[in-house]
Amino acid sequence: MFSLLSYGEVLVDFLPTDQGGSFYPMAGGAPANVAVAFAKLGGTSFFAGGISHDNFGTMLFQELEKNNVNIKYVYRVEQANTALVLVSLDSAGERSFNFYRHNTADTCYEKTHIDHINWQDVNVFHFCSNTLTNTSMNSSSLYALKKAKLNNTLVSFDVNLRQQLWNELNLLPERVHACLKLSDLVKLSKDEAQYLAEQVDQSYQDYVNSLIVLGIKLIVITDGPNQVQVISSAFSSFIDVPVIKAVDTTAAAIVLLLALFFH
Repeated sequence: MFSLLSYGEVLVDFLPTDQGGSFYPMAGGAPANVAVAFAKLGGTSFFAGGISHDNFGTMLFQELEKNNVNIKYVYRVEQANTALVLVSLDSAGERSFNFYRHNTADTCYEKTHIDHINWQDVNVFHFCSNTLTNTSMNSSSLYALKKAKLNNTLVSFDVNLRQQLWNELNLLPERVHACLKLSDLVKLSKDEAQYLAEQVDQSYQDYVNSLIVLGIKLIVITDGPNQVQVISSAFSSFIDVPVIKAVDTTAAAIVLLLALFFH
């Protein structure tokens, strides 16, 4: 199987328990979840990001190792805490988030750390928009993307909008668009596509069509329990999803995207 490098966000999710009002900590962060899910499927999985030396950071580091994710591109950060998020689940298993992420370890991965990546190890570079939320992280993310493209590494972008993380929300459309132009595989929800379309005064369909014009090879648009739309320059189709009671939707769509592309 091919190899995948997930880049950026790694944090501790505090998930609700059945006893109302209490939470328990779990390793999380969208790209880190993908790294673990990919390793569980038998792929060669790497993670690149900043992890604190605090107790939560040690937990995250050990969880990646335990789940067979290669951590040679992890940077252990001395003077920063671990990012935290309180997660709430609704009756359909969909999530909402309250983030505690200010100068945390996951925001400290810089170009000098990216320079240590051996791109010959990597077939797919995967990231999400949560590493675009401030100037420094955005600059590092674009640097990593350009390195990936120079090395003919396939780029996978989970748009994964979390508007509450942005201090300057007006910068979101421009920064996301810059990453879309460098991406081969893109996953976004229908809500996210509609939001981005509104920011550039386009209809939903015109916006989706514009993504294909950018040169993106495959787009997957999820819509909760409804059909998944799969789009390329050659076709557009809808895939039925099974009727289930969702417990947690974490990382499921990205694994679907990779499976569709490499099937």
